[in-house]
Amino acid sequence: MPLPVVELAQQAVGEIISVTDRSWPRENSAVWEITTATARQYFVKRHPSPRFHKREVTAYQEIVPFLGGGRAAELIAADQNLAAIVITGLPGAIVKGLSLSPSMDLEVYRQAGGLLRRIHSAPITVPDVRGIGRVVGRCEEHLRRADGLLSAREVAFVRACATTLSVIEPRLSVTATHGDFMPRNFLWDRRTRRLALIDFERSEPGPAVRDLIRLEYGSWDTRPELREAFLDGYDRPLSDDELQALTCLAALDALSGLQWGTEHDDIEVTSRARATFARLMK
Repeated sequence: MPLPVVELAQQAVGEIISVTDRSWPRENSAVWEITTATARQYFVKRHPSPRFHKREVTAYQEIVPFLGGGRAAELIAADQNLAAIVITGLPGAIVKGLSLSPSMDLEVYRQAGGLLRRIHSAPITVPDVRGIGRVVGRCEEHLRRADGLLSAREVAFVRACATTLSVIEPRLSVTATHGDFMPRNFLWDRRTRRLALIDFERSEPGPAVRDLIRLEYGSWDTRPELREAFLDGYDRPLSDDELQALTCLAALDALSGLQWGTEHDDIEVTSRARATFARLMK
């Protein structure tokens, strides 16, 4: 950890005994697990931009309390100048790549649905400019930067999705969102059989269905029973407008991912975008 970040952590939790790098294998990820003299576990995270920092701090302050105890970390300290936070550790393991029984998988997604419903029900101040408008507005820029990466059919589909979203956006309710809701950010405690959530740096007001993109075009694709378990926990069906928005948002998200992943040589993001387009084109 950079020295100023070490000093922030020490001021917040006391003497640090050990530091382990827990960053994702990408250039803008900076996360460390630390252990203190009292043997307590914490995590320190440095955000890639002030925007990411503000969103995550706001989420810990205004949204996480609605999840209930033990369902997310607690914010211990934050420094805007360093774009860094210190949070408590949580028991459990990342769900992505975790070997679970079919019944346990269903329970994970049932609890995920319940937790996301709590996020979407948290009181927020609705912004003057909706998130979809920003996404649609950047569509042509992303298409320009992704020139040559998409077929003519895919480009036409993306533009049609942008037009559709502009029409149906006023009919979509704006809620708090997690922003990156996927198994990589699910933490499962085998002992207590409880699910927790991590990584709120993309949390911001937007259409609730925004949080389902990485599930619908990810783990649900080949396992529809996980979708059913999630919706059981979410405790409400999706409207026709939300189902249409989910498809269109997935197309624009895949466009952004393909453009960004190619520019930054991120195979995971690029592969996910390609898989999404392959399914959409069917």
